[in-house]
Formats: sequence, structure tokens, C-alpha cells
Amino acid sequence: MDLVSLRLFVDVAETGSIAAAAARGHRVASAVSKRLSQLEAELGTLLYERHAKGVVLTAAGELLLARARDILRGVDATVREVGGARDHGPHLRLSANHSAMAQFLPDDLASWLATRPAARIDLVERLSADAVRAVVDGHADVAIFCWPTLPAGLRTWPYRSDELVVAVPANHRLVRGGPTRRRQGSERAASAVPFEALADEPFIAYWPNLSVATAMPPLLERTRAQVRLHVANFEATCRMVEAGLGLAVLPLANVEARARQGRVACLRLTDAWARRQLTIAIRDDVEPRPGVLPFIDHLVACAGIAESDANRSGFSLAEPRGPKEQCPSTGGQTPRRR
Repeated sequence: MDLVSLRLFVDVAETGSIAAAAARGHRVASAVSKRLSQLEAELGTLLYERHAKGVVLTAAGELLLARARDILRGVDATVREVGGARDHGPHLRLSANHSAMAQFLPDDLASWLATRPAARIDLVERLSADAVRAVVDGHADVAIFCWPTLPAGLRTWPYRSDELVVAVPANHRLVRGGPTRRRQGSERAASAVPFEALADEPFIAYWPNLSVATAMPPLLERTRAQVRLHVANFEATCRMVEAGLGLAVLPLANVEARARQGRVACLRLTDAWARRQLTIAIRDDVEPRPGVLPFIDHLVACAGIAESDANRSGFSLAEPRGPKEQCPSTGGQTPRRR
């Protein structure tokens, strides 16, 4: 049994005659009749009966018609999908939190697409919990998120390290020396403070559409810190800090450029929640669509290169003013740019 014979059989069933099927397939009627006779011989049963007005399918013919249509639809769909992958490249659905999108993904996606001009990526920003749920529910192929405990049923890879710092105005009383650049070989370290040490300061908080916002309400409540403003994105937050309207917790990469320019300063935090791991995940119970695993390999490779570059970075955070018991040292370790 071959696809040509099945397609001719379906044409005969749908047109009601061998002559009409031959015309539809641009063949001679005798060739179609021969194909159908060979198909009946292979199956060992009659598939149709000839009448004056055409042909009528037998019970076996009706059964084969249903199966043949399913087979041909599947073959046609396969041809379209494979041809689409060849002509258009992989189509990936990526769901990521704001920290990944604002800090790391632009460069990593650019290098991926640079060698795959026909590839397509549907990128949606979500809170970490929603990014994971999108993968679990089948609405996304890949999730990038921060999560304290990894959900079950996911296959995961570590992606990037994400450090949260406190951005303060460059002339703030807590800052000594402001943002600086270390001379090559210098071992100058940045001090750090616990979040509780900043309880008397006015803060800029976030609306809940940012992943950082999930940690803020309990912190602000526990420390009784003042919330002066609520904003919706990191860029606006940096501008508010620069204008002296308050302090803000931000991913280091989102504020580092302004710190280098002396427009704001950054204080490291001793709190464990300030060191976050971004994770890549896919579902473990389904076969990934074409292109997903090579894409993840690319992201992991980019993360390794960036980590190596970070170890050679010369950026240092501001040192807080005040006695050491209020601003504990990091023990002489040089902060790395994330």
C-alpha cells in the first residue's frame, strides 16, 4: 500500500467514478483502475462495486476511506511542518521574568538569532510563578525565572546569577567615595549592609508586575521602612533615585551604568535573598519541539562566558559610611559585576 494509491482511492470515493478521479489527478482512467486493483489484491478484499452511474464503496472500502483520509492528513501536516522548519527556522515560545529580560536576554537572543535569521521567538514577560505555569500548561516551551524551590515535573538548567542591591542618590549620607573604578590589581572591597539597617530611609517600591516586588512587602513590613512611591519599572525607579526621592532595591545590572557615571550609588546587601539564581526550565514529560534544546545550550554557554567576563570586571560598589558594626564588611572579597 502506498500513498499514491491511497490518494487515488480517496479521489474515486469522493468523485464517485474512476473517470472523474483520473481527471482530478491528471491521469488516464486505465492507470487509476490498475492502481485500485493492486490495492484490493494487497488488502485481499473488494473496496468498491461498479454500477452504471459510477462506483459504490463496500463496507471494507468505507473503513479504508476513513483511515486513508487520516493518513493523508497526517502526511500533509508533516510535510508542511518540516518545510516550515526548513524555510522559517525554529519557532520557540519563551516566557521570562523581568530581571532576565532587562539584564541578560537581549544580548543572548541577539547572538542566537544572528546565526539563525529565519528563526522566530515569541517572548512574553511574566512574573516567575506565571512563567513556570506557562510552561506547565503548555503555553510556553521555555521558562526563565527566579524560584526558591524548583517545582516538580520540570527539567532545569542554571542560567545566570542575579544580585539585588540598594540604589541610593550619589550624595546620600550613607555613601563614602561614591561609585569608583578599581585600578587593575587593586583589592579594594565593597562593604555591605543588612536591609534592616535602612529601615529609617524612604523607599521606592514596585507594583506587583515585577518579580522583585514579591520580596518587598514582607521586608518593608518587617523593617517598618517608609514607602514614598510605587513605580512600574526599573528605568523609572533609577530616575526617581537619581532625583533624590528615595532608595530602591534593584538588580545590579539595571543600575550599574548610572553608578559608573556617578549619577547614583549602590550598596550591597548582606541578606541572603539579595543573591538570586535565574533558572531555565522545560517540561520533563513531553518531547521538546525542534530547536528548544539547542537554544538552551546557547543560553547556558552565554551565561558561562558572561561569568568569566564578570570575574575580570573592574567595577566596585560604594562603601557605606558608619562604624563597622552597622556596615559589616564582605571579608575582603571583591564584588563581581553580574
